[in-house]
Amino acid sequence: MMTETELAADLLRGVKSIAEFINEDVRATNYKLTTGQLPGGKDGREWVASKQVLRQHYAKITTAGKAA
Repeated sequence: MMTETELAADLLRGVKSIAEFINEDVRATNYKLTTGQLPGGKDGREWVASKQVLRQHYAKITTAGKAA
């Protein structure tokens, strides 16, 4: 279980923060979040995402199809 400090450090709030973290355009990031292509959720009207989960997501899709 994460401590409050670890959670705060891991949490991204808002599409702009998420887009900056993944080095993506804000509009493209919003589209990917809305369509479920990126892991995230809504806290009220604001998108939130976990840095750790985003890293895992990109690790998974960049190794997809590679033989183990």
